[in-house]
Amino acid sequence: MDKKIGALIKELRTRKHKTLEKLAYESNFSKGGLSEVERGLREIKLSTLEKICNTLEIKLSDFF
Repeated sequence: MDKKIGALIKELRTRKHKTLEKLAYESNFSKGGLSEVERGLREIKLSTLEKICNTLEIKLSDFF
């Protein structure tokens, strides 16, 4: 599992002052699933990552 992706999602989420619950809701992803991604326990699909990036108002290419 890639913990760097999860850690970066968490960092960006907190910078944008979004709770885990709010980001999950806005990106149509489960709160538990997002928590597992942030902790590096679950892999994330590229399509879901793209939704999260859109919600955080960043480009997917900027994520990397």
